[in-house]
Amino acid sequence: MAPRPPTSRPVLRAVLNAAVAFFLMQRGLLLLLLDTFRWLRLRYVWLKPRPTDIYISTFPKAGTTWMQQIVYQLLTRGRGEYEHILQVAPFVDMLALMPNGERLLDGLAEPRILKTHLRYGALRPPRNSRIIYVTRAAADSILSRFHHNCLMHGSQLDFDGFFREQVGNNEWAKHLASWWPHRNDPNVLHIRYADLIADRETCLRRIGAFLGIPVADEDLPLLMEKTGFEHMKQNDFRFDPRLTIYEPLAPGRGFVFKGGVGRGKQALKPEQQARLDARVNTVRQKLGITDDAF
Repeated sequence: MAPRPPTSRPVLRAVLNAAVAFFLMQRGLLLLLLDTFRWLRLRYVWLKPRPTDIYISTFPKAGTTWMQQIVYQLLTRGRGEYEHILQVAPFVDMLALMPNGERLLDGLAEPRILKTHLRYGALRPPRNSRIIYVTRAAADSILSRFHHNCLMHGSQLDFDGFFREQVGNNEWAKHLASWWPHRNDPNVLHIRYADLIADRETCLRRIGAFLGIPVADEDLPLLMEKTGFEHMKQNDFRFDPRLTIYEPLAPGRGFVFKGGVGRGKQALKPEQQARLDARVNTVRQKLGITDDAF
């Protein structure tokens, strides 16, 4: 019979476990309050609603990015270009977490396209805004969200566990219950994902009419091309959530910059360089590192 391992400080273990549980609970409450006040700040201070605002409201993975592309291309007659879709149709829920969210919202040209996954009661969209509400079958949304989460995590997740979590928290149904009573409001256009798949041309014309920009026959071929899956797949980097860009990058400002030596000093102001030198010299002297070590 193998010897039992000695008990490791049972009192300390209990105290630390209780302390961790307590602070985790406090952190959860504080994060909830922080997110709530961040959203209230964005909705009632930063947003500054405009009568031309267009909201795209969906449950996650219900055709949101597709509808962002459709609306933007309708507004530009199929000629719209950008580095990332969020530059022209930002995720307003996420802007609440960004310190430059107000500036980004203020800088958008009219009409602003604002993507959201919020429930109706949380968003409280202004009555004079226009809202495109997209619905998709629960099973399709859950499967698409699973693949999205695998992509974001960079690894294959357990689908059974993911499915149990999704059904358990019932977020799909809660989102539907909040928006469904408003689907026929005068400022709301309800679009089914299945209809986009079955007859995109008719949907484009419905959406264009709702937005006051009827689709011209001469623009239709380009609109059909730009809003098709083939075009979006060929330009996947413009829609990939891992490559989120809310503002255009300067030329050559991708992940791989320029490399090289000495440009950092050239870019710093004299007072910045002096401050950095003081910090670097202190730690260099403490560790006995020579000037040419870096």
